[in-house]
Amino acid sequence: MNNKLYRWGGVLLFLLLVGSTWFFLKQPEGSAAPASVFYVPNAGDGTISVVDYEQGKAVDTIQLGTDQASHGIALGLDQKVLYAGTGFDGKTLVAIDTKTKKKIKELAFDEGVHGIDLSPNGQNLYVSLNPGLGKTGGKLAIVDTVNLKLKSLVETGEGPAHVAVTADGSQVWTANVNDDTISIVDATTAKVIKTLAVGKVPNEVAVTPDSRYAFAANVESNRVSVIDMKTLKVIQEIEAGDAPHGVTVSPDGKELWVSNNKSNDVTIISTDSFRVLATISTGSYANHVDFTPDGVWALVSNRQSNDIVKINREERKVVAKIPVGSEPHEISLEDIIVPVQTSEGTVSDASSDLTVQEGTLGPAQISVQRLQATDLGSDPNLSEIKAEDIQQNDIYGISLTTHTGDISNLLNEKNIKLQDIDGNKLSASQLISVSNDSHHPFYLAWFPKQEQASQVVMKIDGPDGKSVSLSWSE
Repeated sequence: MNNKLYRWGGVLLFLLLVGSTWFFLKQPEGSAAPASVFYVPNAGDGTISVVDYEQGKAVDTIQLGTDQASHGIALGLDQKVLYAGTGFDGKTLVAIDTKTKKKIKELAFDEGVHGIDLSPNGQNLYVSLNPGLGKTGGKLAIVDTVNLKLKSLVETGEGPAHVAVTADGSQVWTANVNDDTISIVDATTAKVIKTLAVGKVPNEVAVTPDSRYAFAANVESNRVSVIDMKTLKVIQEIEAGDAPHGVTVSPDGKELWVSNNKSNDVTIISTDSFRVLATISTGSYANHVDFTPDGVWALVSNRQSNDIVKINREERKVVAKIPVGSEPHEISLEDIIVPVQTSEGTVSDASSDLTVQEGTLGPAQISVQRLQATDLGSDPNLSEIKAEDIQQNDIYGISLTTHTGDISNLLNEKNIKLQDIDGNKLSASQLISVSNDSHHPFYLAWFPKQEQASQVVMKIDGPDGKSVSLSWSE
């Protein structure tokens, strides 16, 4: 019986009550378009195609009034505002009302607008300013979404192309096509953490939902660089198709999809083994790839055949071709949020020191960190914690991130338990809400001190009776 006491694992069981409102699984009210609608900029004719992937057709076209459109695009969290650009022609960032299809605001720059991405809280846009292929210069612009005002300009590598933001919003990654590097930017300080060399002409970078790996598609190397996000080092090169250009990670984090310009296909790679799982032919000049939020469908834009192909992810089969404008590029699906059921899933072999463990529940990210004495003094959220508190208690920092809704009051002492490997539960002695931000609340959960087990499991139960589980070794 005493042995059970020593087998308590650092496990947080989120017992979410069936009657609770799961704000982060709800579609925002008053959305301007159905959740199945996405947007793709047509760089060759200055338009944006509005596509319904369920209907399998383009349902509208937005005119930018320029000869070009930027390669990147982003959709606001409430789906009411679309952010696009006028490329190297107009050199502007444009906010568009998705209901009226009219420009709301416009922000001019000195260099071409290339990539565009949105922070998880919807407050910032990250815009890559590119002087042109082979030219010197380029910056990352940080823009306030409320007023469309410039907040900061960050010097990155030469010619930043596309942009990726980590799930917790702490880092912004740019692929720099003109000097074969990737720049990692601290989103809080607006300073470059590191710029590292990858393959030749990296066009796009994608990060896994757990911020474990980043992948850079190198157009002229025919390879994808794998970057360890903890050490910020390239750990492997994966052979893809001919001229890999676009890259994205599936919502469950298990697969990397790479769109290859010259071989006209997508390469599917395991994010666990880094092995190629399949290759699927698309249209001419496969450009960018993205997933529907439920991960069922993949969409690939084809730059020369001017269409979007819809692929059944499980069957690895193209089921529809959707004509759009000239030279379609990025797809806005990463910013669309729809109701999502929870499902069974396990992530194993995470970091041994439990620095930050992340899992996904619908569109919400959950991060758990067991505090160590060395964490004190480096994080303002922990200013009230003393070294003796950690010696006498097991204290966990819990971060929640959602793209929509208010989850600031989601957790309390009643729906958080510590669970050992036999399923026994220990109640929290206290739960402190350190930050009640609606999209990014942060809690400190205190438990009586227990000896840690070698295997840890976090289980998040949903009101539908299903759950998501994550396991790792200490």
